[in-house]
Amino acid sequence: MDQNKLSDFIAYFRQLAAEHVVLKGSFVHGSSGRILSGTRTGITYPALWLETPSLNLNDKDGTVPYGKRSAAFVILQSVPVGDYAAQDVQWEMTEQLALEVLSRMRQDKKARKFDFELSGDLEPISTITVDNEIGWRFEFDLGKYVPICYDATRWQEGGQV
Repeated sequence: MDQNKLSDFIAYFRQLAAEHVVLKGSFVHGSSGRILSGTRTGITYPALWLETPSLNLNDKDGTVPYGKRSAAFVILQSVPVGDYAAQDVQWEMTEQLALEVLSRMRQDKKARKFDFELSGDLEPISTITVDNEIGWRFEFDLGKYVPICYDATRWQEGGQV
């Protein structure tokens, strides 16, 4: 897997969800706005949600242009409205799942599959949708840079395609 290739990056998290005995392949990918807006009935909970990663570009004085990926994952669980005892149980369960995903990411970093930078906060989240979800969100970066190289073969003279 090439961690700089977006499809491989997404496939890595899809595989994590497939291999986890509780998540059982429940994986969703999309922008953070999709998490916070609208309804998503049809998702099997608990779910691993991978937010579409951003690419931070740095020109570094024009000598070595590069990009660096930043992303976040969320563990989501649907909970009954108003049943606070059940919600407390799910807060604990989803936190444990998030820590298990982080431990796998750390293991894969040690095995040099991906160069994750795993410093940050595991933040609680809750949504106000028909799914009434709660869970945990973690932002992270990839340590490996995405090269930005001009390829003259991709351009016609005069800048017109």
